[in-house]
Amino acid sequence: MPLRGPVSVNHCTRANSEKLQVGPITIYIFEDGSRTDNRIGCILLELPAGASGPPMHWHRFHDECFFVAKGVVTFVTPEGNVDCGVGEMMTVPPRAIHTFQNASQEEEAEFFMTATPGYYMDYFRMMSKVTSEGKRLTPEQTNHIMELFGTFPPDVDSEP
Repeated sequence: MPLRGPVSVNHCTRANSEKLQVGPITIYIFEDGSRTDNRIGCILLELPAGASGPPMHWHRFHDECFFVAKGVVTFVTPEGNVDCGVGEMMTVPPRAIHTFQNASQEEEAEFFMTATPGYYMDYFRMMSKVTSEGKRLTPEQTNHIMELFGTFPPDVDSEP
């Protein structure tokens, strides 16, 4: 059911957002979709020097946009690596194979990410739940959580 009547705006800061830790990556959930009828979710990721994101993957249903606020984030794709610096954005539509990393060994990177639909923020919560207990995600756990959100490794066909 769509929201009806006037609604309030929401001012997000690191201090008032939900903070997650997924391995070395710190994530601040600014919008989890609960105020947008799940149309969009927004997070800020802090990527330490030398850290990498998830394994290469593609999404069946959702779009992502990444806007770099600090450092350089390298997006790894089958077509090659793309370095995005401060003020630059990467758009990842459904079926685009990708991952990301901070190739710098000295400088932290930060980037803002949107995902549509917004329910995808639960993916990060599930990943964080395992890693917050001091455990590393196994490849099987990672693939299982990714599959729950329509996210697959490159060798899974995107068409039936």
